[in-house]
This record gives sequence, C-alpha cells and structure tokens, in this order.
Amino acid sequence: MSDTSDTSDQTDQTDQTDKSGSSNRKDSPEAMRSAHAWLTQVAEELGLPEEVVRASVKDVLDLTSAVAHNRSRPAAPVTAFLIGLAAGQAAAQSAKLSAAQSAGPENTSADNFSEAFSPLIERITTLAQD
Repeated sequence: MSDTSDTSDQTDQTDQTDKSGSSNRKDSPEAMRSAHAWLTQVAEELGLPEEVVRASVKDVLDLTSAVAHNRSRPAAPVTAFLIGLAAGQAAAQSAKLSAAQSAGPENTSADNFSEAFSPLIERITTLAQD
C-alpha cells in the first residue's frame, strides 16, 4: 500500500519564501525591518520618544513570548498593553513628583518612561515564566 499523504504541505520554516523570493519568516531581516519601520511610525504618531521604543522592543518581545508560551497566547498582547498603561501612569506620576519638588515644569523625558517600564516588564516576564 502506498502512502498517499500529500507532503507538499509540509515545509521547513527556514525555507519559506513568498512569490517574490524574499523570506516570510517572522524573524527574517525583512520582517524585522518592516516591524521596526512600523513601530517607528506608530511611535511618531503617538508622540513617543523613538529611543524608548527602540530600547523596549526586545523586552516586549521577550515578555509576549513568555506569556504566550507559559500562560496564554491571547493574553500576550493584552499583557503588553497593560504594562504600557502602567508604565505611562507611573511615568506621569514621576514627572508630577519631580515638578512639585523642583517647582519647575513636568519632566516628560524618555528617562521617566524607561524608569517606569523596565521594572514592570521584568516583573511580569518573571511572573509569566513561573
């Protein structure tokens, strides 16, 4: 009896290409360039400091991977969103506190976002891996 199963559907992810011949792997150089271009555009549209976005990409990808693989795939993007909300809230509180202490204008620099974001993402990534 011969094997009639269709093996044409079985492809090695490392060899996938689209019709133009470029790789369509999610981690291909083309995909990463496209992702960075999109994130730069979104950051600009939202008025976010580009350096914060660039510094955060790997941590966010690590977080969403940990949540997706250890907790719940649908919860991964929502978790990243919640951390973003919490970081924004913490950065705003920090800026208000700085302004009150210095009697000057609020500091909305990238430092406030990074200081708020980094500990949150580390804590939640660890929680997702436990």
